Formats: sequence, structure tokens, C-alpha cells
Amino acid sequence: PSAQPNVLWYQQPAKDWEKEALPIGNGRLGAMLFGSAPQERIQFNEESLWIGDETDTGAYQAFGDVFVALAHGAVNAYRRELDLERAVHTVTYESGGVEFRREAFASFPAKVIVVRFTANKPGKLTGTVRLADMHQGKVSAAGNRLMSAGSLAGYQYKGSTPYAIALNYEAQVLVLPDGGTLEAAGDQIAFTNAHSLALLLDAGTDFVQDRTIGWRGESPHRAITDRLEAAARIPYKRLLADHLEDYRALFDRVTLDLGPTPPLPTDERLLRLNRTHTPDPALEALLFQYGRYLLIASSRPGGLPANLQGKWNQSNRPPWRSDYHTDVNVQMNYWLTGPANLSECFQPYAAWLNSIREVRKAATREAFQTRGWTMRAENGIFGGSTWQWVESGSAWCMQNIWDHYAFSGDQAYLRAVAYPMMKEVSEFWLDRLKPLPDGTLVAPNGYSPEHGPREDGVSHDQQLVWDLFNNTVEAAAALGLDREFRDILAGKRDQLLGPKIGKWGQLQEWMVDRDDPKDTHRHLSHLVALYPGRQITSRTNPELAE
Repeated sequence: PSAQPNVLWYQQPAKDWEKEALPIGNGRLGAMLFGSAPQERIQFNEESLWIGDETDTGAYQAFGDVFVALAHGAVNAYRRELDLERAVHTVTYESGGVEFRREAFASFPAKVIVVRFTANKPGKLTGTVRLADMHQGKVSAAGNRLMSAGSLAGYQYKGSTPYAIALNYEAQVLVLPDGGTLEAAGDQIAFTNAHSLALLLDAGTDFVQDRTIGWRGESPHRAITDRLEAAARIPYKRLLADHLEDYRALFDRVTLDLGPTPPLPTDERLLRLNRTHTPDPALEALLFQYGRYLLIASSRPGGLPANLQGKWNQSNRPPWRSDYHTDVNVQMNYWLTGPANLSECFQPYAAWLNSIREVRKAATREAFQTRGWTMRAENGIFGGSTWQWVESGSAWCMQNIWDHYAFSGDQAYLRAVAYPMMKEVSEFWLDRLKPLPDGTLVAPNGYSPEHGPREDGVSHDQQLVWDLFNNTVEAAAALGLDREFRDILAGKRDQLLGPKIGKWGQLQEWMVDRDDPKDTHRHLSHLVALYPGRQITSRTNPELAE
């Protein structure tokens, strides 16, 4: 039994992808591991495998699976764990008097996923490695390499209109045994009597995060091959050491101790908490660190941001497209970057917003006849946006953009990345706001996310526009820019309809005081001024804070 504070561990393999399998990732690549002794399933993703275009969000896609079948008898002393301090997934068990072990991690330095199988006696690893493709691409095996390749042309989330963009993709697996023999046939590689076995996995597409070249670049084949061959030249211990050095430089910045960790498997601790309400503060500390782990695993510099499922998805029709939802979800993914000391992990989010600005400007100009830009609720990697308009969504994204500067103090980022976007979104609202007869400014035709009708002066929208104007004024002042523009913004900010206290002492969700005290709707979007916004604080507005 383990009482390590930052380890998720179990006494049985995973069966359910969502509830039981455990994730690893290096930002670009993600994998879910199941840990079955007779057959390991490695369900993998690559962040740019998207269908869609500049009009339609499309959807994030599953890439494929690697199946490793092993010749085993009965198994005992089984343990499966994910060590958050090392970002290493481990499975151990005993079968036929032999102790077996497998380790898996996603290396950011090597840019590949590494899985290694070992036994405490020589020649005890016999089985097969098979690669499966989720898009009917051709799968082949030759020498020690498995490969699948294909195109996303013709795949749709729904509807029948072909997308204007169809990416090409490829995945490769290198099978590296120590001892024994290999034989490739069809879509699998057989290994016999190996002392140990390492798998190196990589995948990619021809996506390039640059609209000016049509979002497309070279075939991914050469880059994948080069990365795998470079990693294959590095001894396993060095691959692991480099991974640990890189990962722990981020993870080790924050510790949280809420008391002792009970020596129980993680699933038993959850059951005990849910069924008997037995206090387990250390489980909450584990959840906090798991959140940090997941952000590190799904959002690293040079890549795309974490989506609705991070980087882990087993479906080609995932719930809500596994997209970038701008009515809370993508913003919430990044709330922790500053407070949890992971500022580097914010970079993909800012880069994605910056990359889709021109797409969003064109769509916004057509829909609203304004300057600047905003978004619908669902968004993809090419700037396509579907479902209904969430006019305050881009202002909410700008709240994250400002917060990153507030935590980092990075003036170069503020000047080159943050302020230009904040100014453009502010221009959208300068053109969009509607004056009431008394001169008060309201956001027209807004809605409190997933709650209530569309109407003017919804509290959620008002609060986000106030925060946008306030932050943009501070940003311009910090840079010594646009004095006239910031004065205009400050004046408009002060004319905005502010948060109101209703007839039963509540913070109103709408301009009209019609909140129902018995309403148990799960969204609390009208509290955005309290957190993560700055409009309601005990210092600036004690009555509202109370």
C-alpha cells in the first residue's frame, strides 16, 4: 500500500475510457492507458487532428490505438499508478513466477510517447504490437516500424457540406526490443523472448498555425520519422531523465499539504468520500495537483491550447466537438496558470487567439457591422465558429489574456500579443453598446449562459465588458499608448450599467429584477465580476461584495 501524496493508484486495470483509464501527455501528444496485463491499450491523440474550416468549428478527432498483447497466465499482485510528481504511468504484476513492469511517459524534450515493458527474468516478453487507425488510413508494418497514414477528407461532425480544409495525417510506432526476435506482418509486429521492449510513438498532421498560408504545410512524414529516429538513439534512462528534468521544472514549483494520505487506492478513497463523507483533505490536494498535471500535459509552448477534453479524445464525434467553448470552458482551463505557477502553459492559448483574429474579424463584421471581433460558443483551430453567438465570449477570453500579464509582468507580451487583441475586442464593444434613455450603456441582446432569454443588460455581459474596458485602460497606461483611446474607454466603462442588488438581497442575473430564489440552475455566470473579474471587491465596492 502506498501513502504517496501525489499518486493515483489502483489494484485493477481500467475498463472505462472516461472513468478509469489514466492520461499522459506532452502538450502535443496525449494518450490514455488502460493497464490490462494480457493486452495494453494505448489510445492516443495528436492536438492538430481536426476536421472543420474557417466557417465551421468541425471537431477534434481521435487518432488511433496501439495494442500490445502479451503471452501471460494468471496475474497477481497487480498495481496501476500515475505518479503526478514524475508524470510516469506504471503497471506492475506477477505472473508465472515472473515480475513484470511497464512504464509510460510523454516526453516534451523528445516529442514522443515512450512505453517500456520489462521483466525480472530474461527472455520473458513475447507478444504482438498492433496499430489501429480511427480514419480508415492504411496501416502497415515493416521491420521494426508500424505506420498509418491517411486524409481527413470527407469526415464530418454533422451535416453534408464538405469542409474547405482537409488535413493529411500520419502515425508511427517504433518497436525496440532488447534480445529476442521481431517479425512484421500485416498491421502488427510480433516479438518473441525479448528481455525488454520499448515503444516510441509519434503522430502528426500537415496543419500549420498560420492563416496566411492556408493552415497547411508539408506532409508530417519526415518530421515524425526524424523525431522517432532521434529518440531511438537516446538510451531509455536518458529519455526518462530528460523527461523528469523538464516536467519537474514546472510541477515542483507548487506544493500543497493538507494532511496525511491514507494508504488506500484512489478509487476506494473516492467511494469512501462519496458514500460515507469521510473527510479526506489530502484527496483535495491530490485533485489540485492533478489539475496542474493535466494542464502541463495538454498545454505546452509551441502547440495548441487545451480543449474541452484537454488533449484526450477517443471519438470522432466527441461531446460538444471537444472544441474551444467560449462561454466558460476554455477560459476556465486557464484560470490556474498564474495562481498555480504555470505561466509557460498559457502561451498556446494566446497564440491560438492571435492566429484566428482575422477569421473572427471577417465573421463579426458580416454579422454585426462593427469593428473588432467576437465568437460563437464553439470554436476550432481554423477560426471556424458554430452554435449561437456569445458576444461577450471574446471579452471573457481577454480577461485571461490580461491576467497572464498581471501575473507575469511581461511587457513584451503585453505590447506584441495582449494589447492589440484587447484593443480590437474593446472596439467591438464601443460599436456594440446601446444607450438607455438616461445614458447608461448596456450590452444588447445578450444572454446569461444557458439560462434565460436574450435581452439587453444581462449582468454577465455587463460585467465582462466592464472588466475588458478596465483592463484595456490599464494595459494602455502600462505601455504609455493611446491616451485618447483609453480616456474614451474609461468614460464608457463608467457609463456601463453596473451590478445590481435585487429585492431579496441577491446579486441580479438580469437588468430586470426577476431572479427566483428557488432557482437551482448550475451556472453562476453573473458572479464573473466577483471571480475572476475585479469589479466586485471588498475594497472597491464593499456593499456589492457583502
